[in-house]
Amino acid sequence: MRFNSTLIAVDPTPRRADGEYMAHARISSNRADGTSYEIYSSGDLAGFDAREDAVAHAKNWAQDWLEARFG
Repeated sequence: MRFNSTLIAVDPTPRRADGEYMAHARISSNRADGTSYEIYSSGDLAGFDAREDAVAHAKNWAQDWLEARFG
């Protein structure tokens, strides 16, 4: 099964901790009734000095995670 990127959302918003941006990804989708549900939450992936580096890392991680599970 190949994942449909229009149905799956990735939130790569990093959190700020100890002067770093901690990359993490929340992967979610919507049910038929429109309510959101979480598919997976990565937890902390890595720390970065720049916010955009943390976001890019989380997006790449999520893409790899989705490809590994859905092809």
